[in-house]
Amino acid sequence: MVTRKNTISRICPLVLALLALLLICACQSKSADSEDESSYLASIPLERVLGNGKPTLAEFGWRKCIPCKEMRPILEQLDVEYKGKINVVIIEIPFHEDLAAKYGIRFMPTQIFFDSNGKEVARNAGFLPKAQIIAQLEQMGVR
Repeated sequence: MVTRKNTISRICPLVLALLALLLICACQSKSADSEDESSYLASIPLERVLGNGKPTLAEFGWRKCIPCKEMRPILEQLDVEYKGKINVVIIEIPFHEDLAAKYGIRFMPTQIFFDSNGKEVARNAGFLPKAQIIAQLEQMGVR
């Protein structure tokens, strides 16, 4: 015969296990969010840098997109290596849908190269290796 005490003693371990699982998932979600923080390059307004007289490399993407995540360290390296010579900017599409529409972005990531006057000179859709970015910058006269 099943008693109320018997039922409670069977359910308690299941409830505790479920609570533990929820706690583990919540902790993992929090740490995953911290890994997905956007780059400092995402805080630079594109409109501001296009008028400063330097060539600009702008990437349109999203911090949760896999190829965008792969591009981020490359862009951060280029920002350091070409400091004072070019602008490097990341545009987070969900926060700047107006800019994505203005530049006809249809794929993430998309890199757009602008000359020192703010005119688009080249574009790439998808992952772009560092060597190809450097080649494009050199073609634009950046050394």
